[in-house]
Amino acid sequence: MRSLLVSTAQGVLEGAVDASSGALSWLGIPYAQPPIGPLRFRSPIQKKPWAGVRSAVSFAPVSVQRAKDGSVTGSEDCLYLNVWRPAGTAQTLPVFFFLHGGNNQTGSGADLNGGLFAEKLQAVVVSPTYRLNAPGWLSLPALKTGDPAEDSGNFGLLDIHRALVWVQENIGFFGGDPACVTACGYSSGGRNLLCMLLSPLFRGLFARAMTFSSGFTVTDPAEGAVTDAKALAPLAVKDSLASEEEAAFRLLTSEESSAVGTVRDWLYGLDERRFGPLMAGAAIRMRVFPHLFADGKVLPAEGFLEIPRGNYFHVPMLFLSGGNEFVFQANNDPHFKGKDLSDEKLLAEYRFAARYGSALFGYTNAEHNAESFMADPGHPPVYTGRCLWGMDPQVTDETAALRGGGSHGLDLYLLMDREREDYAVTQNMWHTKNRRGRDALRELYFRYLSNFIRTGDPNRGPYETGREGFPRWEAWESADDGKMMYFDAGLSEARVSCTDRTLREPEIFDGIRNDRSISEESKRSLLSSVLNARFFSDRLDKVFAGYLHND
Repeated sequence: MRSLLVSTAQGVLEGAVDASSGALSWLGIPYAQPPIGPLRFRSPIQKKPWAGVRSAVSFAPVSVQRAKDGSVTGSEDCLYLNVWRPAGTAQTLPVFFFLHGGNNQTGSGADLNGGLFAEKLQAVVVSPTYRLNAPGWLSLPALKTGDPAEDSGNFGLLDIHRALVWVQENIGFFGGDPACVTACGYSSGGRNLLCMLLSPLFRGLFARAMTFSSGFTVTDPAEGAVTDAKALAPLAVKDSLASEEEAAFRLLTSEESSAVGTVRDWLYGLDERRFGPLMAGAAIRMRVFPHLFADGKVLPAEGFLEIPRGNYFHVPMLFLSGGNEFVFQANNDPHFKGKDLSDEKLLAEYRFAARYGSALFGYTNAEHNAESFMADPGHPPVYTGRCLWGMDPQVTDETAALRGGGSHGLDLYLLMDREREDYAVTQNMWHTKNRRGRDALRELYFRYLSNFIRTGDPNRGPYETGREGFPRWEAWESADDGKMMYFDAGLSEARVSCTDRTLREPEIFDGIRNDRSISEESKRSLLSSVLNARFFSDRLDKVFAGYLHND
């Protein structure tokens, strides 16, 4: 067995054997100095070397965040990552660098079942924790230092960059190949990754990119500053920086030197736990919690409009999405949460919101990504896939098929063999009756991904495609000629097929206009309060603006 003592550039680590998978693990590895005290709201700096052997057998704290019960958990001292590798002594293994989800407000590097992924992919798996919420994303005049990276307000993104630099410097000690890194992100982690493709900071730090349920999102820094200041104003009043919130807002957004000094000292002195509840529960709405600032340095000022100009990191890409992407958000929207869907009117409204929200969210997380990158004739191959598992009521049940199957990132949880409780809308979602089918589907997923992380092509690698039950995954030919791999399973067998059946946004809009399953009053209500201002809603809100105002 490979030794669990590993010497890195900063010192010696002692890991452990992962009990559930048999993989070797090193957990809670510091990749930067703790961003506390004078290092709060600053670029991360390299971790200082330590003496002796450092234990790496348990996860480090999560970043400060609001827990599901409403309490605040975590610590600013959160810049740690986890490494897993397969048992044995193999070297120059591919590296799978994973960014967790949670809207850049919750989650951590511990969210991934890294040991299982390491064994299934036969790869070295790395998952970092980085700053979230206001400590990770804040754009205010008082935080400007004159350093372009720090002035961006994208501290969480700078943490990810630091983690990837650590990988380049150290992953060889764990048997990984620094020239064969696939960066992967789930939900907000994937949105971070898509922005990393735009940023000159990340060029050369990874060789391939893949996402689970992620699309394009950036924020204008000036608009973000307004939202940030409004969120912080009540705290400023409570701490007597101003007598009322309007005055606090003016102070927080002021560029006058006296105001900047006052606000800076206050922000650096705030108890970390007071950041946790700020702007929490954004529900995939950037206007509630702005992040990924298009500052012009870390991220280009014109954001993803740079793609047709070729100004991005050209690597093979794979985008995964769900067939019912929006049902988790619909289940938790106030219009439906806790409501009895036996009411025919409410059920029809739910079906409408789930149908078109899922189509738009799915398009945003797969087809739109592919169309955008493929508009550049020189782009490397792009592959898209869609998970339909659980949408067949014969595999789960009617309620699960409607409200849980094919949901946001469900394929990731299938791969981790981990039941996500808030996706289990009935006891038949994760059930012994569909276990064999789930297992068969998981194996096919891992085969395609094992190929992709080695070659940039899900068809080339240790597993040969093009045979019965394991079809070729066709790449997009152009922005107008797409292919989609559909992943599903019955009770005991996987069902996988690659077709030219893809979503088109104009067709989705036509469907909304022509849908007569609900009243026009209900349609206006859903478009203005449930489907509006989401990550996928920019064009939706503009296209239907006149309709909502009865124009």
